[in-house]
Amino acid sequence: MRRARLAAALALSAALALAGCSSGTPEIQLSQVGGATGTTGTTGTPVPTETVTVTEIERRTVTATTTVVTTATVVATPTVTVTALPRPSLATSRVFNRPAALADYSNLVDDVRLLDRMAMSGNAAALQLDLMAQHLARLGANGPPPGLDAPSYYGRLASLGLFAQAASDEATASSPVAQSRYAVIRQETGTLLSLVNGALATTFLLPTPVPRATTTTTQ
Repeated sequence: MRRARLAAALALSAALALAGCSSGTPEIQLSQVGGATGTTGTTGTPVPTETVTVTEIERRTVTATTTVVTTATVVATPTVTVTALPRPSLATSRVFNRPAALADYSNLVDDVRLLDRMAMSGNAAALQLDLMAQHLARLGANGPPPGLDAPSYYGRLASLGLFAQAASDEATASSPVAQSRYAVIRQETGTLLSLVNGALATTFLLPTPVPRATTTTTQ
């Protein structure tokens, strides 16, 4: 009997050591089975065989992670906004007023006659150049002479008007540029009147240029 207890204690110690080495939580069952062929004690009574059954159940939780990648194709459609611009009015729609046009052509000749005798500096020249710009603007509001190309005719009038107004500002400021600008105005006004004469059978002519006195310094 003493030997049997010792055997059971050893088996239990082995089972506990096995449990400590296991990663899970083992289940231990002890059973005592009488053996027919077991050893006999000193009293002649059969010594039961001690059986230790160790059941180990390992529980693991496996988590699977799946990444799903989806490719999307985006087609961009540009948006274009079209703004309609106003169409310019046709210059040929104006009706030519012959008496008014003849009066303003005569005014241009007089403007040149007066400006030829002025120094291109000061208020007097500035006012006369401004008046010339007004005469050109009135011609621009009138229709084109028959037989002349309307865009070219109006382009000449507009350019001369801008030059006359700029020369007026330069004369007010006593700028030396006013004199050279007026020389261009005079030349282009003569060209304009030549075209008008061809279309209307008129005889507008600019006066002969007056020589301007030059100042010389003697040393």
